[in-house]
Amino acid sequence: MQCGMKTSVLGRSGVKVLGLMVLGFGLVLGGCNNKLKDENQALREENAQIKQQTEATAAEKQALAAQMDSIRAENSRLAQMQQQMAQQPPAPMPSGDGFNGGGGSGSDRSGGRAVREFRSNTIEISSDVLFTPGSASLKPESRRELDKYLSRLRSASSITIEGHTDSDPIRKSKWGTNQSLSKARADAVRDYLASKGVSRSKIDTVGKGSSEPKRTKAQSRRVDIVVGE
Repeated sequence: MQCGMKTSVLGRSGVKVLGLMVLGFGLVLGGCNNKLKDENQALREENAQIKQQTEATAAEKQALAAQMDSIRAENSRLAQMQQQMAQQPPAPMPSGDGFNGGGGSGSDRSGGRAVREFRSNTIEISSDVLFTPGSASLKPESRRELDKYLSRLRSASSITIEGHTDSDPIRKSKWGTNQSLSKARADAVRDYLASKGVSRSKIDTVGKGSSEPKRTKAQSRRVDIVVGE
């Protein structure tokens, strides 16, 4: 009886020990699982930060690429403007009173052919300043340009106003030819000068159309006022 009782007691103790071991092992496993969860959460947060940084870097690269494209486009535009300016002939230097100076011995040449003699006492005004395309009515602002020469023109003995155009044919205008348009423009300048006190009797007008072109079409469109002493 005593031996059997000891065995029973030992059996119960072994069961308790085994239970404690199982419980301890479970606690250890639970602790490991919590640690893994924490590490996984930390990894997920780190990955999220890396992703945000990667996206921000990509956006910065895209913005930088767009800025570089804009700079290249601006450089190309400036280079084209510089090339165009280099191809344009230098403008004649006007004298202080607005007349072409010199003794009239120079000439404007294109392709080796003289297209116009520079004359002294000639006022040259771009038609683009005076008129809208296809029109013979003076722009309001063009009158201020003509007013610069009123004092000199009032004292002149004679005045010849020459209208000039480029070689483009007339399409959208009531003027049938460039010659008739240039004559109407010369007459418009005459009428304005007469309204400002310049004697009409000493003013002649002529329309030369495109017969005396200059280097460019823009330069060809002009009104020349030839002043006699």
